[in-house]
Amino acid sequence: MAATATAPVPLAALQSFVAVYERIRLQHVDAKTDEELLQLALEGLILKLDPFSSYLDANDMARLQEETRGEYSGIGIELVPDGTYIRVITPIDNGPADRAGIRPGDWITHIQGNSVKGLDVHAIDLLMTGETGTELALTLLRDGEELKVNLIREIITTKSVRSEFMDEYVGYIRISRFQENTSKDLIEQMHHLTSLGADRWLLDLRNNPGGTLEAASQVADAFLTQGNIVTTKARQSHDNISYDAHSTDPSNGWPLVVLINAGSASASEIVAGAIKDHKRGQLVGNTSYGKGSVQSIIALPQGAGVKLTTAYYYTPAGHNIHQTGIAPHVQIDDSNSKDPSDADIQLATALNLLNKPNSENQQ
Repeated sequence: MAATATAPVPLAALQSFVAVYERIRLQHVDAKTDEELLQLALEGLILKLDPFSSYLDANDMARLQEETRGEYSGIGIELVPDGTYIRVITPIDNGPADRAGIRPGDWITHIQGNSVKGLDVHAIDLLMTGETGTELALTLLRDGEELKVNLIREIITTKSVRSEFMDEYVGYIRISRFQENTSKDLIEQMHHLTSLGADRWLLDLRNNPGGTLEAASQVADAFLTQGNIVTTKARQSHDNISYDAHSTDPSNGWPLVVLINAGSASASEIVAGAIKDHKRGQLVGNTSYGKGSVQSIIALPQGAGVKLTTAYYYTPAGHNIHQTGIAPHVQIDDSNSKDPSDADIQLATALNLLNKPNSENQQ
């Protein structure tokens, strides 16, 4: 039976905690202050909840705010602890990690020569973080092969939307992550592409690790004119949220294809799920990552905070895609491509679909 907010704290469990705490306080070979021990207890409590909940110290909180605004110091990479090592969800477009050839699905085994085995999210962040201009050494595993990469940290300016007018009147839009200004930038670039003569859309969400729930709903809203976009369901009813589309239509109802892959996670899956469930366009690529949970940021004293998983989200058709992902209409696997100069077969397939008669590309 799940614990409830009104249930009393189990006395036996509390007594066991106090007993262990006292033993550590008095007998551990390295003396710790009460403040240090309580901090460790807090971090350990959150660590064991799920892979996406974490304790954030004041520096972590400041960094999170910077990332949401679109600027921070680092190598531009989205990670998640997964078993023994750290798995790369995606490198951010044109960041040091991306330029060094790090790929979604790579495993990080060592940071600065230190094994990551057993490290929590907070400890990993501490190793990855550093001043602009400093070096970061990573050891990776890819298809059983060990790779060593040295990167220089820099200011990562994650302008999340870029666009291109392609042949055959295709308005190509790439969203690398979902930030505060993503929907505003998206609509501006849609208007620009329209002025150039675009009359169909190619939305590229590949290797997009996510971002804010609100930004995701606003992006989906740019292509939808009615119906639900996403619903969150939490234990506390006041945390249940539903986002619906508005009647305004910056996309003009034109044909749409969305590119996704295994690096498309969280907020990008919200957009892809809404487009698929409303039959607004076709999805092309690989099945997405499968992160169907919502994290809330809870502020603590002295600038610290907690990123806590508080809800699951559901697509308009009621699907929770957590740990399963979203399957594309057209499965095109390009994970075996070793050379960045190789032809982008997913992009070519999407363009081919868009250049078919409208009746064929809207399903």
